[in-house]
Amino acid sequence: MNRANPAAAAAEPVTLTAADGRELHGLLVRALRVEPQQSAVDQNGSRAAPTPPRMRSADVAKGAFVISGGVGFPREFYLKFANYAAQRGYHALVYDYRGTGASCREPLRNEDVRLLDWGVLDIPAAFQWVRERFPELPLFTVGHSIGGQFLGLTPSAAAARAHVMIATSFAYWRWEHAPFRYNALFFWKVFGPLMIRLRGFVPQGRVWTGLSLPRGVFEQWRTWGLRDSHFVPDLSTAQRENLFGALHGPVLAYLFEDDPIATRRSSSPLFALYRGADVEQRWIKPADIGAKRIGHQGFFSERFRESLWRPVLDWVDLRC
Repeated sequence: MNRANPAAAAAEPVTLTAADGRELHGLLVRALRVEPQQSAVDQNGSRAAPTPPRMRSADVAKGAFVISGGVGFPREFYLKFANYAAQRGYHALVYDYRGTGASCREPLRNEDVRLLDWGVLDIPAAFQWVRERFPELPLFTVGHSIGGQFLGLTPSAAAARAHVMIATSFAYWRWEHAPFRYNALFFWKVFGPLMIRLRGFVPQGRVWTGLSLPRGVFEQWRTWGLRDSHFVPDLSTAQRENLFGALHGPVLAYLFEDDPIATRRSSSPLFALYRGADVEQRWIKPADIGAKRIGHQGFFSERFRESLWRPVLDWVDLRC
């Protein structure tokens, strides 16, 4: 149990199998019923300290979430949000894409993985796993960064009840805020290619703090980051027209004014691809919620449990 949060659930390791046979490793947090704190009276009639909240498996879950992360973020990064979703009555799956984290094969330099594989093969595998395990429940998605970009590559996404996108955009370097855009250009032009030449992959460290990236993932991501059309030229006509365009469910997009990556300029062309969906964009300034910073990944910090997580789950509850 999480000592900082007595109501947190244990995550259950699970294995997903993609259409090409590749195994991916995820964590499932099952829906909970959280019993409130209880005050007790000791034998002297004095009020004792309240007992911590207890968690019980929910008799009936409201729905199930597939949580798809951003580039370089491990599945564990999303567990606190998954736990909150469980406390609100939802099963939640987090997982690592192929070539990263728990889904990486060693040695990393030999991983034959493209970034597009995550959208074409891995996210659909997560959807399929959840639909097979919980066929009676409505399916919802949370996509952070590229996890939201790739939603339109998943044929079964159209079967989901609703979608939440967090800090999702085209990550074209010129549309990002300075000075971050120049750090990105250094990563694309200098550091990344140098690491590929020396190591055969991009290692986690002081410059790139995310999970280590296979060559093919970095090189395709680099191509997209250096052109304003991003991944669109790498999509087939069928993918652009029949998958992105076929998504008609409601989409809640949370974006943040201090995010240097998912800016107003870089997000608009992505949402244009989802032309059949009802996209509600909520642009948040840190000051709106009494924060100094949110940025590209701050949404998933537990300090925003009430100010950001609660309204997202309230929105989802209305669509169960």
